[in-house]
Amino acid sequence: MIPFRHYRGSLGSVMTYVNSPHSIGRNIISFSIITICLVAQGCGGGGKPSPPLSDGELRLQRACAYLWGQQSPDGSWKSAHYAVMRSGQTLTPFILNTLLDVPERIAPRPDGAVGKALDFMKANTDARGVLGLRDSLILEYPNYSTAYALRCLLKVNRPQDKPLMEKMVKYLVSEQYNESRGFDSLSPAYGGWGFGALGLPPGDPGHMDLSHTRRCLEAIRESGYGDQSLYDRARIFLLMVQRHPLDKRPQPGAGNNSEKVYDGGFYFSPVVPDANKGKIDSSNGAEFRSYATATCDGVLSLLAAGVPAKDERIIAARHWLETHPRLELPEGIPEGDPAAWDVAMHYYHLSVRSEVYARLGWPGDWRKKIVEILTKEQLEDGRFENQEGVLMKEDDPLLATAHATIALNHATMMP
Repeated sequence: MIPFRHYRGSLGSVMTYVNSPHSIGRNIISFSIITICLVAQGCGGGGKPSPPLSDGELRLQRACAYLWGQQSPDGSWKSAHYAVMRSGQTLTPFILNTLLDVPERIAPRPDGAVGKALDFMKANTDARGVLGLRDSLILEYPNYSTAYALRCLLKVNRPQDKPLMEKMVKYLVSEQYNESRGFDSLSPAYGGWGFGALGLPPGDPGHMDLSHTRRCLEAIRESGYGDQSLYDRARIFLLMVQRHPLDKRPQPGAGNNSEKVYDGGFYFSPVVPDANKGKIDSSNGAEFRSYATATCDGVLSLLAAGVPAKDERIIAARHWLETHPRLELPEGIPEGDPAAWDVAMHYYHLSVRSEVYARLGWPGDWRKKIVEILTKEQLEDGRFENQEGVLMKEDDPLLATAHATIALNHATMMP
């Protein structure tokens, strides 16, 4: 297995466009899809004119056309830049899930493309239904990949996929850190999910964070899994990363300081200090700072754990986001820090911010602002790239465009 530092950052967390014959072919496919979409939007069923697409919807359509144009003949999406995403096990379920959420009136799906992607994922799962373990040397985010694959299978809901979906749910449930895995309720990792590393001894979480926890929770919730104890344990973990006063465990890095600074925001990981992009705030008892992307993931995790939107924890997180409203950069991450996480997470921030805003019925003109930002940044062929996004792999246009697509989709949804 390659060292974790080579694939740090969330999946969600510069591929120079190569003018090879393969990429030129993909450009032609992408252009063809765009042309078909633009022609198709002029009429609906039975010749009845369809409402014209808004500027934001046209931007979304172009982004989707680019992504569909990058699908490989075997149904997958493969990174041409990062080894950890090169096999297609990680990007395929993430991108397909993104595209399945876009209304077909905006972005029609090419014939057979969805089935090919699902078949690719099925062919690459192991006997337990885990995706991301095909290469014995490089783990491709098995918990992320399996969670997104499950969400895709649930959306399409083919009868032949039911046994696989059941396996995936069973696997994701087994990955929660609880007593059966050597964790008690005093552990900072208790109730959360990790990367999915193999062979961890009891009580060792390996790499674990809020982002993995959110994705596993969402997939399990969407599957209809009904054991409330799983969601209750997840809420215990979420108390830790929100620094909630109800949680009596010491905060990492805070020493013996029992005075938590509860501002409603979230940080990323209580067990992997370097993964916290907000760094430590020495003025607040040496605790990790809250920051925008983690707070958005925290809100979405609480919702997936069954916490109602009117709950104090979500209201407090909402207040943090209201007082840190910037869309261009995720606030809470120190600007000017040598690591430059604030600029590396640009598209991830827009995607998770838009998801929270849509889920909570956020007021104001955020939809317009997101469309304006992404209109300026979209390239001629429909893709997005973050040249400063190496730490989050946002220099890979497949990943950046998928995150931008999520943001555009939520920004163009009817409130």
